[in-house]
Amino acid sequence: MKDLSIEKADYSKIAKVYDDARPLSEQNIDIWLKLIAEKINVQGDVTLLDLGCETGRFTIPIATQLGYSVTGADASEDMVIRASVKKDAERAMWDVQDASSLTYSNDSFDAVFMSHLLHHIDAPLKVLGECYRVLKPGGVLLNRYSALEDLNDPEHVFFPETLEIDKERYATKSKMEKWVKKTGFNRVSSKTISQQTYQTAEERLNAVKLKSTSVLTLISKAAYEKGLEAFRRYITQHQDDRWLLLDKITLTIGHKK
Repeated sequence: MKDLSIEKADYSKIAKVYDDARPLSEQNIDIWLKLIAEKINVQGDVTLLDLGCETGRFTIPIATQLGYSVTGADASEDMVIRASVKKDAERAMWDVQDASSLTYSNDSFDAVFMSHLLHHIDAPLKVLGECYRVLKPGGVLLNRYSALEDLNDPEHVFFPETLEIDKERYATKSKMEKWVKKTGFNRVSSKTISQQTYQTAEERLNAVKLKSTSVLTLISKAAYEKGLEAFRRYITQHQDDRWLLLDKITLTIGHKK
């Protein structure tokens, strides 16, 4: 696979609105924490790297509720700063790191968790290779992402320009599994969950207005305004459509030999 040249969003701006526009309910946290614990399945102290940790929305619950020794790492210093001042942030360690060139030693972690990271990366195989390197033998990779075939959400339907961008950035489940196997992992599997991300249609509309979904910052102002108006009209006419609340999210798991 050739490295991609991906247009990058301005994460210093996104960091300011990220938590408000990317809700993660306690119910959803519980779903993912149970799945993480189930797939790691290690007794005693667990060292976990949350790579691309954003504002720590998984890092801190993994540390406080699962009791793991967690390091949250992100390339955006703004994201890391916002994470490090949250309640219970002292339960984790925080780092600014380039995911494609980690400074950690070989065999440093029992698990590496990533959430919606690889589609931002020019060289995803290099990042997966780094994950393999820093994992201990028997360690587990947990990659949480939206698969290309599941991008049927409002952001991609009402803003079709985003789909054209993301067709170049996102992988299908089968492609992701091939990447993970290619970098040395075995016992590779995937599980897709239909997650209720939003409680109301208006909540999703407000998130779109904040452009917290990074691809919305990459389309033209005219395309964004046109999509926003179409989205508003649809909500007015279909207020109770559950499709407006849901996202399909996949976890691909790999094990280091």
